[in-house]
Amino acid sequence: MAWYFYAHSDNYDAEIFDTPVDRILKLHPTGLQLSEIAVGMQLFWDTPLGFIIPALNDPLKLAHHIGMFLTASQSAGSFGRSIGSYHALFYMGVIEISTLPLVFVDLFHPKHKPWFQYFKGNDSPSFLQPFNEVCRIAFALSFLVVRGILFPYEVFTRWVPDILHVASLSPEERDGAALPSLYLVLSTSVLFSLLQLHWAVLIAKQLLKKFVGGEKKKV
Repeated sequence: MAWYFYAHSDNYDAEIFDTPVDRILKLHPTGLQLSEIAVGMQLFWDTPLGFIIPALNDPLKLAHHIGMFLTASQSAGSFGRSIGSYHALFYMGVIEISTLPLVFVDLFHPKHKPWFQYFKGNDSPSFLQPFNEVCRIAFALSFLVVRGILFPYEVFTRWVPDILHVASLSPEERDGAALPSLYLVLSTSVLFSLLQLHWAVLIAKQLLKKFVGGEKKKV
């Protein structure tokens, strides 16, 4: 969160990245580093494991990993001109806040049978299940706020307008940013927004079921 609010405050960064051209074409060191980390994670960890481990072999998530690699590689400048390293502060940094509680929750998901059996067994610490429940709620709420609200808001009010502005410029003004690259990240960002909204709706339904409809069904 510090990276995000720092980049949006009235300081040195805000003076440099105050136009669409600045935000898309100028390099932000922290955003560039976050993008490089994301490229490595998708290339050497998330995507390969998604194909290798049956429990992680979800077509939608695999598509997300591949899309993330393509988008982050553009921001990192892996295949040419870096595009949108400033925006990476949000999309590669702030957005991962909801992932922190998910890491713990996902570890004890039924799809990971050994961990799930340990979690449900008598030998597990007494605090484990209450802590897991807290993490589940923290994940759901943070996902709804960060990915269900802030993500599409940032995409459609800042990212898309900035990309379209730069795409309308002459090749010289774009400073080496290719139109296919610009339209690629434009397309993936819109698709990612729809995907985040899809997951947010599923999570919202689970929360409603838990806190509103759960007791009624038991009766």
